[in-house]
Parts: sequence; C-alpha cells; structure tokens
Amino acid sequence: MSPDPRTPVIIGVGQISVATPDLSAPADPVSLMAGATRAALSDTATSRLAAAVDLVGVVGGAFSYTDPGALVAHECHLGEVSTILTSWGGNTPVAFLGELAVRIRAGTTNVALMVGGENNATRRAVRAAGGSIPRWAEPDDAATEHWGAQLEMGSKIDAARGGEHPRNNYAILDSAIRASRGETLDEARNRAAQLWAGFAAVAADNPHAADRSGSTVSEIREPTPSNRMVSWPYTKAMCANNQVDQAGAIVIASTDAADRAGVPLDRRVYPHDLVLATDTDSLLPRARLGQAPGLAEAGARINRRWGGMDEIAHLDLYGCFPSIVSHTCEVFDISTDRQLTVTGGLGFMGAPLNFAAGQSLVAMVQTLRSDSGSFGMVQGNGGHAAKHAFGIYSTKPPEPKPPSPPIVHGPATAPADPDRDGEVILDGVTVEYSHDGAERAVAVCRYDDGARLWATSTVPSVMAAFVSEECVGQRGEVSEGQLRL
Repeated sequence: MSPDPRTPVIIGVGQISVATPDLSAPADPVSLMAGATRAALSDTATSRLAAAVDLVGVVGGAFSYTDPGALVAHECHLGEVSTILTSWGGNTPVAFLGELAVRIRAGTTNVALMVGGENNATRRAVRAAGGSIPRWAEPDDAATEHWGAQLEMGSKIDAARGGEHPRNNYAILDSAIRASRGETLDEARNRAAQLWAGFAAVAADNPHAADRSGSTVSEIREPTPSNRMVSWPYTKAMCANNQVDQAGAIVIASTDAADRAGVPLDRRVYPHDLVLATDTDSLLPRARLGQAPGLAEAGARINRRWGGMDEIAHLDLYGCFPSIVSHTCEVFDISTDRQLTVTGGLGFMGAPLNFAAGQSLVAMVQTLRSDSGSFGMVQGNGGHAAKHAFGIYSTKPPEPKPPSPPIVHGPATAPADPDRDGEVILDGVTVEYSHDGAERAVAVCRYDDGARLWATSTVPSVMAAFVSEECVGQRGEVSEGQLRL
C-alpha cells in the first residue's frame, strides 16, 4: 500500500568533517553547513530537489549569525526559502526534525533542509595563532523564524559552586547511580569505561569520527598525561568532545514531493514516532538525584508503543557522558551488551555542540538503508539530562499511530536557599580536576526536609574521601556553601 502523499520522508543526508584545521583557509560554520547541504542534496540521487526546497532550518550553535539559513541557501543556490533558527539543546535535532515532519504533513512545507555545524577546532586554532576568521556579510534586514524554548543551564551562584556544569552534573549523576545500584567505586569506573569502549569501537570504523583510535577499557578508564581526570570518575576520554569541525544536513520532504522529484525508493527513510519528555532544568528539585523521571516515562511509553526494545534493531543513544547512557539503558530495558551507537558518541565521533544528534540521524539513515525494513532509534538529550527526544525511523512506510503528547515532569521539591547552613546528607559527589590535579570537591547536599543545594570543599581530606570511599548517603555540614565532612 502506497503511503499518503503528505507522509514525511527523509530523502537525503550529508555530512562534512575536517580532521585538521587549515589556517590558510580556515573553516567556518556557514561553509561547513553549505558543504553538508550540497552533500545531502546530492544524496537524494536527483538533480530536481534543490529547486524544490522551500525551508532551511538551522540548529542553533556558537555562531552569532542572525539568519544562517539564508546564508546557506544563498551559498547552495537554493532560491527563495523561508528560514528557521532553533534554540540550543542536544535534544533539538531529533525534536526539530519532528517539527518539520509536522509541517510537511500539514501541507505548509513540501521540502525542508535541517542543517547544523560548528568550526570549534578551527576557531580555537586560529585564536591561538592570533588570527581571525572572516565573517559572512548578512543583509541589514536579515530575519528568520525562531523555534524552540530557551535552554536553561542553571543559576550563577550554583555555577560558581561547581554545579550546573555538564561535566560535573553528569559525574554527580554517575555517583548517585553507583550508590543506588550498590556498586563499588571501582565497579562504577569499570561500568563507565566498558560502555565507552563499545562507543570507541564503533567510532574506529566511522570515517567522520574525530577519534578513531578504538580506545580500550583501560585506556579510557586510567588517567594519563593525555587522558587526564576531568570530573571524577570521568577522564577526558569519557567526556564529550566539541573541539571539532563538523556539519551535517538532512533533506525531508512529503512523499508527493519526493515522487515528483524522482527520488529513488532506496533513498527513503520514514519517521515513525517521536517521543518528547522534559525533566527539571536543575538536578536539585528532582525526587531522586540519580533518576530522570521524564526519561523513565519516555522509556515506558516507547516500550508500550513498540513492544520492547528488541523490535528496534539499531540504536544511537546520546553518549555525552556515561551516566546518561547507563540511565537510559536501565529505564528502557536495553542490554548494555548491544551496540548502542551508530556514530561513536560525542566523545569519539565528536560533537558539533547542539547538532550531535543530527550527526546521529545522518548515520542512522545510512544504517537503515543498508538494513531495509529494520527500525532505528536516535536519542537527543539536552541540558542536565533535562530535555529528551526519541525518534524512530525505518525504510518501511509508517502505519497510523496516535501522536505522543509531550511528557513533563516538574519539581518534586524546592531547592534550598543557597545561603542556608546546617547538617546535610550527600546525594551526589565529584571532584573537579585541572591540568595540575584535583582542585575542589563538589556535592549535591540535601537537608532533612528534602531541599538541596550545591556545596564545595578544597580540603584535601574531603577530596580524597570522594575518590576513595562511598560518600553518597553520608552526613556533612554546610556553612556559606562550604562542605565539611
């Protein structure tokens, strides 16, 4: 049975990766995104698509252009298009692709491009050399539609105390997961390193990955001069790497537009489902520190709608830090013995900031084309395990399925006044490191009434305790944001 003419279908994908910055011709976000766009249009296997594009949506990033979609459209000779610039968040590519599918189904858009990219590696190299990268000129009347809620990453006082930084927050989550499972500190380190070794093995076979070395468990787990500790227990190898020059693009259209342009059937991958969930922006007001209830509900919903994860042959879990993968596998009932990524994750594939899941979507389309009839799921994760997006795709045309309303989990308790003093229970712990070694202990502390705050300590004995014994669940005392055990 032929799909409805308004059925959205992905018909082209492309990506660009620059392994080493070229200071004689420095990469910039617009040229990278334009290159990925040209690759995606070529991937449709028809020359008639460029003239049919009516919308270019750019996933927001570190660039400061007002209307980057218009610059990409002009560079790729797309003609007159409407443009969108999204907000930030690692969940955005999956959620925004779903938004484009809604517009296509409604008939307000026929052929859309989603594109994103960054030149962080080149920008850093140019800055170190004392140079600058030429900026693309935008017209004075540049304008674009803005899409997506603003990403909130925490208060200034919490950030000053080491909280609301991704590397610390996800390490804190790992400590809470460790304690809830009854793992020893070494067992938790091994769990994280074993997960990441699986991601590294996939990246080793990915020509676009930033790190194709295929690091082993011990190479990932053990700190060395080139793999320093960052936020205990995370070494550099366990953290997302956004120092890359990468871009990706996806062409999505109505089935009717694809038919009229002559897109071959073997290019087509259909969106089947989209599940969105939201948890609190901060970790502090959640009922249990080591759990994201919105993520858990999303897992339960997808399992109900799809009959379990065994029905999904290919996965790409958002691999920014091991804790989010561990928790996702737990609440989705996914075996960690499975291959959990089609790219290698944000540490080994590399992460062009908010477009990491976009790169995963590109790779998933290519994977599904090679395994016709199978299903694949891509996860997007934004903020501090706060914004969740799951898309399911297949070369099979979709069967009617009721839409999934967004899942929203609000605060279970109010955060404590940051100036509050008194006896506390430690709910999560980590130690921040610089190139010179351990700098300060960081903890989420809970009062007996359930209110939490961030606290720190530079006392050597506290830092030593956090990395040598289980301190989650212990009592301490906070005074003016300083923790004493």
